[in-house]
Amino acid sequence: METVPNKFTTLTCLQNAKVQDDLVKQIKADLEGKRSILEVMKQYTEALKINLDNNALPFRKLQRLFELGTTPDRMLGHFYGIVPGLRTGELKGLAADMGNVVGFIWGSLVSDAVPWVGKTYTLMDGKERQRIGGKSLSQGDFEVYRGINHFKVIKSAPFNVVSNTILTIMWSLKKAPEQERKLYAHSLNGGHFAAYRTPSIYKGTPREVFCLNYRFSELGNTFPLNYLIDEMVQIADGLYLGQVIFATKRLYEKYNPEADSDIYLYQHFGYFLLMDDSWNGELQRLFSYVAVPDEAVTTQAPVVPSISVPEKFRTFTLSGQVDGDVDPGILAEVKEDLKEAGTILDMFQGYSRILDKENTTESPVFSKMHTLFNSGISPSAMDGFYRGARISFQSHGFLAPVHINTLNLAWQPLRWFSPWTGKRFGPIDKKRLSELTEGYETLDKPTFFGTNTVVFRTPQEKIMLEIMKALHIWMEEATEEEKQLYGYQVNTYFFIGKEGKSILPEDKGKRVFLFNYRYKPLRNFPPDNYCIDQIVQIADGLYLGKLIYATDWLKHYDPKIDPSEYKYQLFGYFLLMDEQWHSLRLRIKYDLYNT
Repeated sequence: METVPNKFTTLTCLQNAKVQDDLVKQIKADLEGKRSILEVMKQYTEALKINLDNNALPFRKLQRLFELGTTPDRMLGHFYGIVPGLRTGELKGLAADMGNVVGFIWGSLVSDAVPWVGKTYTLMDGKERQRIGGKSLSQGDFEVYRGINHFKVIKSAPFNVVSNTILTIMWSLKKAPEQERKLYAHSLNGGHFAAYRTPSIYKGTPREVFCLNYRFSELGNTFPLNYLIDEMVQIADGLYLGQVIFATKRLYEKYNPEADSDIYLYQHFGYFLLMDDSWNGELQRLFSYVAVPDEAVTTQAPVVPSISVPEKFRTFTLSGQVDGDVDPGILAEVKEDLKEAGTILDMFQGYSRILDKENTTESPVFSKMHTLFNSGISPSAMDGFYRGARISFQSHGFLAPVHINTLNLAWQPLRWFSPWTGKRFGPIDKKRLSELTEGYETLDKPTFFGTNTVVFRTPQEKIMLEIMKALHIWMEEATEEEKQLYGYQVNTYFFIGKEGKSILPEDKGKRVFLFNYRYKPLRNFPPDNYCIDQIVQIADGLYLGKLIYATDWLKHYDPKIDPSEYKYQLFGYFLLMDEQWHSLRLRIKYDLYNT
């Protein structure tokens, strides 16, 4: 067998990305540690199986891959195919969030034994081009291919048998020749198309594509194939991503290939993949329903790639001088935890899982995080965007009856409503600083204007958006660059950041970087207008934060008053991280609810 190094794990289309936007980063993280791109596609297929979101994250990733793909000039011969997921056209608003009926039915009934298993292309001659497409295909210096689809009857899968029976009646499928059945294991053939390179007819992808046009009447297709135009791009060596596009207007008129495509209101109904025979081994391993014959496997199976862990991910950068409450014995336990976990993020993911499971406010894990926090270095400046991740909440007082961590319990259902993704820091001039702090802050030391970053994609997050609007919470739309690079949509919950002493007495005067939300001109809504977060650096590009609220809400805030007067208490721990840490976070799937 031929060995093909790197082919199975290299998405060549990503080389076309001019910027490493948020989706590209997530796709690369999905691919880390996988034996092949098809493993990622299997992951997307599973995620879309019973998902009513018409714009679910795997769909957005597939869309990005399609945008970055290259347009093939030719397709010749047999290609196996799979379907990661289907959509229900161009739904909007709540209907898009919860209305992907086509995808739900497909995922729950069909996706484990899909009838369709591939396509074959043969080159058309001039006469056939003229007969099928007239001047739209006969004129022009480009090749045109005739294509046909293949279907597999799986007798042990009832829905597959029923589907193939219905499709045979609707589309006049024919029994595949004996030689094809032996070579490729498909049972039926049908659904003809003309394939050629041309601009996309779908408004969502203004680019050139390899078009699979079923609409020419001479092809003899019936409903709904006579309204279908598939479009394909190449995303890796021998691997092609296609989108399923149906006309939704002028359905009773004869198709006119010369007409403006907008008159047919084409809508997007999902994605499929085609692959050459070098992918047969992976296809056989991951999508067994396709039933690739052993004789068709011509390349060695890819091995699981080894992942080297950068020193940055397993190295604490702690303060050389103790200026807070540090227990050497507990700090030694934390370092042992790191050795066992492998990376600092893996360690925190373990801590988070323990605290969610235990649901007690007296877990020794809280003591470990307290000690690690007090061992960290206080940054004197923060600039740019940092991703955020929750570790755990920590309840106090009436919120912690018999030491039950009720905030963590409440978080489990409420997490789906949280739009928070991180924090952004930037400079601020003296005049603006004075306005936002009622004249108190004077820029006598490095001071920064900060904001929390949020997204409103899911129905629950959109509910939060409406609540925030109703409360007149200050929100500013993110720039297009911010949306593309980091995925967030809105800046909100503003704060003033600078170095100072911890406001918690148990930190014993520890130097920290403070996020002050309390100034009235910042227009923060309760409880956030009683909040002062604080962070320390614990590794290169990684910060451990404490979530702190005043518990005396009746006392008017005056920054000149001793913080002890406001009875500040710790209510949780969080992380801020740079993009390298975020890449690791995506790979280990740590706190990805709103990523």
